[in-house]
Amino acid sequence: MLAKNFDRIRAFEPNPNAVELLSRKITKKRIQNVRIIPVALSDSTGKSRLYLHTQVREKTIGSSNSLIPSSNGATSEAENDISPVPFVEVQTDTVDNLLGNERIDLMKIDVEGAEFMILNGATKTLNEGRIANLMIELHSAERKDELDSFLVSRHYQTKWIDYAPGALVSRVLATLSPR
Repeated sequence: MLAKNFDRIRAFEPNPNAVELLSRKITKKRIQNVRIIPVALSDSTGKSRLYLHTQVREKTIGSSNSLIPSSNGATSEAENDISPVPFVEVQTDTVDNLLGNERIDLMKIDVEGAEFMILNGATKTLNEGRIANLMIELHSAERKDELDSFLVSRHYQTKWIDYAPGALVSRVLATLSPR
């Protein structure tokens, strides 16, 4: 965990199973600077479905669960299974609402296709330059230029770490330009 490198960490995690696992890991390692907030960041406050494309596993919290149903017709993780993807109802909130006037050094966004939902819910915070750096996993290569435009229009410089046309996931580091 990178927790020791930061004073305060907020982990926004909507999946109740992942919240439980994260809490156990934090307690076991006696980490004091991490607070888990059981909410899905989005572009609105309310409730939404979190599609459970994969199950949270004991050793790793990584999953491909998302507020976005999969583009292939929302099927479950078994390759030939065409049954509907299970979901849980979760609370949603915006970055703008949750952060108030706080400043952030680094915000990591890895939300399996809901990147623009989170960014649209952070418009005020981004426009005011209160997030110094963003690390974003983009799950739609076709939207690379759109993401670049969105960030550049808010005074961020983008550096694509591993972009390749047609890639399933590309990562960008966006750094706020001095004003």
